[in-house]
Amino acid sequence: QDVPGGEDPADPAREGSRSQGDELGSSASAVPAPFRADDVLKILREFLRDFHKLRDEGPPREIQDVRDYSKDGEYWESLTRILPERTLKLWDALGAALLEYHKVLTRRSELFSEAVALQRQNS
Repeated sequence: QDVPGGEDPADPAREGSRSQGDELGSSASAVPAPFRADDVLKILREFLRDFHKLRDEGPPREIQDVRDYSKDGEYWESLTRILPERTLKLWDALGAALLEYHKVLTRRSELFSEAVALQRQNS
């Protein structure tokens, strides 16, 4: 869209010519300044060129140094005790009982197959 007067609102020289009252008024209204459709491609290219630089650098050095690693060991150690000992023993007992039950069912299946084969022989 063309701006009346032929001025480019995205022009940095124009931004410098604004008065301080214009700055306060525009930030209070929270309405973005209009720009021409032709400028969109230029703005996107500039953003993407700078975006790769920002992305490759990682977090700022101040953020990296703020992290406190002193309690990490304590945290991971506490995660090993999330389940109470009683629950773990119950699960171990259930696991052993299920293995025994599986053995019984397997043996029963074998005996059933033998019984069917004997019935065929007898008939």
